[in-house]
Amino acid sequence: MKIIVLGGSGNMGRRVVGLLLGTGHEVVAASRTSGVDAYTGSGLAEVFHGADAVVDCLNLVSVSAATCIDFYDTTAKNIINTAEQEAVGHLVCVSIINARNPEINKRMGYYRGKAAQEARYQNTKVPTTIVRSTQWFELAETLLQQMKFGPISVVPRMQTQPVAADAVARLVASSVESGKSAAAGVELAGPEPRDMAQLARLVSKNNAATGSRGPHSRVIGVPVPGMKVLNGGLLPSGAVRRDPTTFEQWLGNGRKA
Repeated sequence: MKIIVLGGSGNMGRRVVGLLLGTGHEVVAASRTSGVDAYTGSGLAEVFHGADAVVDCLNLVSVSAATCIDFYDTTAKNIINTAEQEAVGHLVCVSIINARNPEINKRMGYYRGKAAQEARYQNTKVPTTIVRSTQWFELAETLLQQMKFGPISVVPRMQTQPVAADAVARLVASSVESGKSAAAGVELAGPEPRDMAQLARLVSKNNAATGSRGPHSRVIGVPVPGMKVLNGGLLPSGAVRRDPTTFEQWLGNGRKA
């Protein structure tokens, strides 16, 4: 198949590109650096022409609800309109478990943006699959670095059921290869609930012990009362597919799963 991966140079996009190339598909990693801007729509028609599938791995780093809603709603609208125009056979979008729940996203601007994105993709003529996952293991390292103040990292206590990004990428690639017969929505979580501050602490200790990469510091877990999203709201409900790789296995395997 000819497959276009939007955000193809990002954390998830590059993983998906690598997997699909490895199984023999023609894959285009599209981004603004390659002349494709999903927000303005520039370059979409040209790159979508003749495509069997388009994967939306776009990401925006922001906590502003207005900014995130505008970005994700606008890019999804442009992608859908161009996909319909160019007769693309299948759309696949990467999202987050529980992002559309108003009780969860009301105080999380990023989640509100993803909710707007999902709403767009659920109203299109093109067969669409939304791949939702819990937070990725990699978030622990991101928080460790972003919340570092000298020798201390202050990380919020977040109850989640994290999963390796590599496992999510495999599910995305599988959904792409299933084509129009893929389910409208698939979900993936990790094997067990964990506290994100505890995971950041494990990353810090591993970095210090191995000297391999990344920051290491004393991690202080800070509870955030009143925010349901951080106090169980991120956990999946019902029967959700689980990847068996534990955080410790992922960490001990060089952050691969």
